[in-house]
Amino acid sequence: MHFLFAVVLWLLAQPSASAEPVWTSLKTKAGISLSYRYTPELEVKASAFYSGTPESFLLLLKDTKSVQRWLKQSEDARLLDGSTEHHWKVYTRFTSVWPVRPRDMVTCADVSREESKIEIKISDCSYIVPETKNYVRIRDVKAVWTLTARDQGFIMQYQGSANPGGELPKWLVQQLTISSLRSSYVAFKTELKRPLYQVKAPQATH
Repeated sequence: MHFLFAVVLWLLAQPSASAEPVWTSLKTKAGISLSYRYTPELEVKASAFYSGTPESFLLLLKDTKSVQRWLKQSEDARLLDGSTEHHWKVYTRFTSVWPVRPRDMVTCADVSREESKIEIKISDCSYIVPETKNYVRIRDVKAVWTLTARDQGFIMQYQGSANPGGELPKWLVQQLTISSLRSSYVAFKTELKRPLYQVKAPQATH
């Protein structure tokens, strides 16, 4: 009986086959923490503190004219019909270096607020814009921006994944994705200081 009880305890202590994949953390640089995992697709996340307000980032994210300044290899982006203040649709095109073909993607953003936190959910809206022969469509886009207000600024967290399409090597996708995310977080430090995105901080509630 004691033996059976010990076996049961041992089985319960073993990691489940369906356990969450472990995140691999990268070296923090300039206050930006990055990590990744495979689920089995590549999923990345990042976090950093910025001065200003979460509302400033909302304005920046919705300003498609700014995309080339903070999104690596982006060619252009435009808001699509049907976009509103809390829900917008964006078509984005990316340049590439041979032999990798140019990419494009269509995403929808939905904004929700909860006290001192803003959440922006990004989803794939490929059905809105037909594919073209000149671009490979990025699909299965799933991401969340979480902006949490703090004294003197806010914490910006990102977590997301996507299928880049085509036959790209796994190591190349990982390298380009992480490099692009880090570059965006660095660029945000400059972009969020622009007068165009300055928003008066709302009255904090404690």
